[in-house]
Amino acid sequence: MNDSSDKTIFSKIDIIFALVMLVCGFLFWNLIRLPHLGAGVTLFALIFCLCTFFYLQAAGFRQKGTSLVCLVIIVLSTLVFLLFDNTLIKVLNFIFLLVIVGYWISLSTGITLKKEISAYMIGDFIHQFLVIPFCNFVCCFRALKALITENKKGKSIWAGAFGILIILPILVLVVNLLVEADAAFAELVANLHFSVSLDIILQVIMGIPVACYLYGLIYGCRYQRNTNHLTVEAADSVASACRLAPAVTVYSALTALNLVYIVFFLSQLTYLFSAFTNQLPELMTYAEYARRGFFELCAVAGINLVIITVAYLLVKREKIKILRAETAVLSIFTLILIITAVSKMMMYINYYGLTQLRVYTTWFMIMLFLIFTVLLIRQFKKFNAAKVIVLGFIILFFGLCYSNVDGRIAAYNINRYKNGTLETLDIQALTRLSDAAVPYMYDLYQHTQDQSLKADLKAAMEKNFGSVGSLPPHRTTFRDFNYQHYTAQNIKNMLSKP
Repeated sequence: MNDSSDKTIFSKIDIIFALVMLVCGFLFWNLIRLPHLGAGVTLFALIFCLCTFFYLQAAGFRQKGTSLVCLVIIVLSTLVFLLFDNTLIKVLNFIFLLVIVGYWISLSTGITLKKEISAYMIGDFIHQFLVIPFCNFVCCFRALKALITENKKGKSIWAGAFGILIILPILVLVVNLLVEADAAFAELVANLHFSVSLDIILQVIMGIPVACYLYGLIYGCRYQRNTNHLTVEAADSVASACRLAPAVTVYSALTALNLVYIVFFLSQLTYLFSAFTNQLPELMTYAEYARRGFFELCAVAGINLVIITVAYLLVKREKIKILRAETAVLSIFTLILIITAVSKMMMYINYYGLTQLRVYTTWFMIMLFLIFTVLLIRQFKKFNAAKVIVLGFIILFFGLCYSNVDGRIAAYNINRYKNGTLETLDIQALTRLSDAAVPYMYDLYQHTQDQSLKADLKAAMEKNFGSVGSLPPHRTTFRDFNYQHYTAQNIKNMLSKP
């Protein structure tokens, strides 16, 4: 069924699934609390994926091959919220989870432009996250309408539910006023663990468009409804229409840029490669040297990526060997600068220890190294470069997620301080980490004989931990639970005992 007719027929399971998505829409806002991304995200993702899995299974779609791999990736992604406490990584992982769940749905229903990972994934994402869900946005309401028209009791049920929805805000107001007016009633409400707030009403209301979006996406994919807006031929046609620039114009611009890089490298030869010999240029500190190298990397890599992308998009397919040669040279220059910058960062870490920023920038450099290595090889050998880059990114991203970044930073700096290879231990920097750092600080606290350091460590552990990398202290529900915070809280409780 690949049309947008109003005479869409909904089966019983489609109607039930619409009701399930309404519940999921509410749970989305109830369980997921930014930036409190904890067990609530894991629970919501598992509920949503299980419901979708059984719905598609009942429709005859079986999980196999790539979709099964995608499902495993989803499970690994959801576990991060349950185990770790680093807010930045969890926010990035939340975005990743949304993307991978959407792609899993498209793989499960077989509506991807290509059967394998390729550059056409960009079109798949546009189709999957914008076109299909919004073109089928009203299908959830139509399924509920079918429930009313096909069931004699449906009108009564719907009218009753609508009446409850209307009276709910008034009920909230009345209950809250009665709680304030009478202590006995307030105690009764407290004993029943019954609380009514505008938050619940808001979550129900905001959950409706979320339910419509999710149902529109899954229902549209299941019946291939409004899924013919983007095809491989259409994507190729758009790409061909973009190729307006004459080859000579693009190649001359690339040649000029490569010549500039050659002059730059020759003029900066001593400065750029001094990191390999652990030598610091005159009048520069290690911090200035490493930071300057990183910004050089970002600027050059960013410019090169944009230029290579634009060149392949705009240039007419004439003398493609020249384009490949120019791209190869640009890639080599960028790889040299990445290697140099990583060497600088290693020098910086060797003298000053680890921080979150130093770990993240090093990870970013490694990711760039992978991209430009693939681009370089691709100029000489034909293979699925997009697949290698995507799989490489997933592996590196999960490496970052599961490496316990904050715990590793604390362990590294504390061990080097113990060994005497790090002059001072920056307690203030440790408190900016998440609760993952607490067990390592507590271990040092137990074994150090330095009473001043002991006092500083205790004060640091008792503070509101992780102003950057962790969550605020009011995590009181299962939605915000994660194992590292739970462990750190137990340690802090032991510290508070006399």
